[in-house]
Amino acid sequence: MLKIIQKETNRYATQQINKRKREGPLTPKYVFAQRNTVSLQEIKKFFVIIIHMSTLQKSFLQDYWSLLPIIQAPYAASVGMCQDRFLMLLAMFHLKNDAKVTRGQPGKIRLVTETLITKFQDVYTLEKQLTIEEAICPF
Repeated sequence: MLKIIQKETNRYATQQINKRKREGPLTPKYVFAQRNTVSLQEIKKFFVIIIHMSTLQKSFLQDYWSLLPIIQAPYAASVGMCQDRFLMLLAMFHLKNDAKVTRGQPGKIRLVTETLITKFQDVYTLEKQLTIEEAICPF
């Protein structure tokens, strides 16, 4: 699944860069002007940072790389991905080619949901009697 995400992210980034180039030359400040292809290792680091962000809430994405002592959270930087690269990946993150997705279908996330469901079913099988605590169900 990660290799497919890597391939689709690289494909989408290339499409966006080529689209921008047709509109005019890329300025050095354009975040994708210095783009290299995304490696599988970077996709893994990207997900590690996303999971970390879900456990530690900050007001702004840039705060995860801040050096200010009052808001410093050094974990994101210690993973080995700079803020600019993370933001580039976030902007170009893609699961499926838009041209292959038909309207009205959850086609973009189908790969992820089907893969996760299959993996979860391999690891855990529900017993005949399953109880759900009422306290965890919203009314």
